[in-house]
Amino acid sequence: MSESCSVFQPTSQDELAAFVATNTTSNRHPLIPIGGGTTSPKCSAENAIEVHLDQLNRVIDFPARDMTITVEAGIRMADLAKILKGENQRLPIDIPQADLATLGGVIASNWSGPRRYGCGTMRDYVIGISAIDATGRQFKAGGRVVKNVAGYDLCKLLVGSHGTLAIITQVTLKLR
Repeated sequence: MSESCSVFQPTSQDELAAFVATNTTSNRHPLIPIGGGTTSPKCSAENAIEVHLDQLNRVIDFPARDMTITVEAGIRMADLAKILKGENQRLPIDIPQADLATLGGVIASNWSGPRRYGCGTMRDYVIGISAIDATGRQFKAGGRVVKNVAGYDLCKLLVGSHGTLAIITQVTLKLR
């Protein structure tokens, strides 16, 4: 972290939305979303605020029989793998530093690893997403079922966006 950056660490999606909305209407500081910090950009903007999302790490819904899981984006990849292993399921994405990397960071950076050639990329496993736009509004795209074809696929748009379009807060994944 640079000396010109301050840090905000929300504990809920609503707290983050309120913070972003307040920033938009009064402070107008650049916001830099940070997951586990494994691929995060260096804070170079003056008066920027690093938004650390690692406290948003809860499992929202895990109907194992449907082979989907909904979690907050700050969950560590190693913790997610342990949860899935308990049901003999997995997310076949190779992540270096899985004990540090967060799901939201992996999605925002579009990390896939060498198994992408046989198993696909993160874009293939994100079926639902919740995020907060630059004005502090929360929005959702996709859903909790694998066969969901209504409307534009904003999930794929946010994968690889590095937090420039919205801050990812919750994700639904299809599993293997």
